[in-house]
Amino acid sequence: MRGQPHDLDREGEYDTIDLAGVQLLVTFNMRNWSKIYVSDTVSDRQMKAVEALLPLAFAGFQKGMLSFTKAPITMEATESRVRFSGPESSVEMEVMRGFNGQAIKVLNLPAAVFQDYTQFRSVSHTHASSAHNWSHKSTNGFTSKWSAGSK
Repeated sequence: MRGQPHDLDREGEYDTIDLAGVQLLVTFNMRNWSKIYVSDTVSDRQMKAVEALLPLAFAGFQKGMLSFTKAPITMEATESRVRFSGPESSVEMEVMRGFNGQAIKVLNLPAAVFQDYTQFRSVSHTHASSAHNWSHKSTNGFTSKWSAGSK
């Protein structure tokens, strides 16, 4: 299982719909299934806009998508840790440090959804649903910034 928090708190819009502040969480088992949660605070118009953007940003996740729903999401980030959770999943990760104690960053990846990629070590990754249950620690994870635009 992996989880990725995305927080569009800076700015953004799609088809004149303001997306600033929209949060979404993708929980997945690589190449098998995914569940995508959008914060339950979004409007119906914002939810439709995020759904329209899924093929652009999460094509691989969307193919095996089991659900796309509004749900309570919690996200907390400090300089050294990230915690986020949704209805069935919870993730806590600590930043991996490299040379001179700096956070390990991966730059210039070939997809807009994987920019500002920061490498983490999981403290815990848990998922509990009727179909899937597991708990992992000391695996890896990452955070990234979703950046998209048009001309």
